[in-house]
Amino acid sequence: MLFPMIAGADNVATELLDMFGENELPLPSAMIQRRNQVKKEAFQELFYMFNKSIPMSKTFHGYQLIACDGTRLNLPYNPSDKSTLVDNIEGRKPFNQVHLNALYDIMNDMFLDVEVQGMHEMDENSAFCRFLDKYSKSDRKVIYIADRGYGSLNNYAHDLHNNQLFLIRMKESNAKSLCPDRPHLLDNEFVDEKVTVHVGRRCRKGNSKYENYHHVKVYHRYDFIACGTDDIDSLCFRVLKFPLSSGKSANI
Repeated sequence: MLFPMIAGADNVATELLDMFGENELPLPSAMIQRRNQVKKEAFQELFYMFNKSIPMSKTFHGYQLIACDGTRLNLPYNPSDKSTLVDNIEGRKPFNQVHLNALYDIMNDMFLDVEVQGMHEMDENSAFCRFLDKYSKSDRKVIYIADRGYGSLNNYAHDLHNNQLFLIRMKESNAKSLCPDRPHLLDNEFVDEKVTVHVGRRCRKGNSKYENYHHVKVYHRYDFIACGTDDIDSLCFRVLKFPLSSGKSANI
């Protein structure tokens, strides 16, 4: 298990020589056979066990700051791997990539969890929700931090239903659409307001009585209300706006 984690960019024979030396040098074919016997879940479990051995003592006023974000990783070209093959970019040859979703402890400078998705199944928001559902069972006090790509009603609901604190940036247009009953909410330079948003699956005139009502369509994900039901979900949180040193404003 150690070899594939530390091997560099040279061929297998050279990497084996660097690791084992000449006296106990295994054949490349032997290494490949052994490597193929190791399940991917074994590396995941090793990652979790390694993290448990590291004390996470640094906090922000008693809160663990956990950031969530994603990135793309290039893989060796393999046209038979359709889940990672990207061949829809005009003027560019096909290539293979995966999308890595990660949770990162800002104060302790360590990754807490990862989820790898093929490019055709990439969904950062779904991964974020799974992270929230998983780590909500922890007894630690946590603040989750995410950028503008994670601003969605379903993500907010997963945070709130799991009794978690979160800090998610939004575009100003999205912040305004979040509270349609308060069109002037962000008119001032500094804003710190508690708001209530109601979410439902029905587009009925009677639902306009709910403050800041949002109709979630069938093809949009909202895990706490089944399609076709009359249930209403209430989400309460704060909306913040403040100027940045660049002269622009941050909306959270």
